Amino acid sequence: MNHLSALSVALLLATVTPLRGASKDAPPPDREMLQMMEFLREMEMIKQMEMMRDLDHVESAGEQAKNSLPPRPAPVKKKETPK
Repeated sequence: MNHLSALSVALLLATVTPLRGASKDAPPPDREMLQMMEFLREMEMIKQMEMMRDLDHVESAGEQAKNSLPPRPAPVKKKETPK
């Protein structure tokens, strides 16, 4: 019975400690941190816009290259000679 009570106390303490730590309120981020987060969001948006612009450029260059190639001539069929 002694082992069972020790085990239950250990389990109780193991569950209470995380709950007590989770109940503490985290301090709100300061103004500099918020400004830095906003700056990083803007940089990510700029990066995505540049990637889209580059993608449009690559697609248009690919279409121009495809249109500038001369069409392939049809393969020449060899006539069979009668024997």
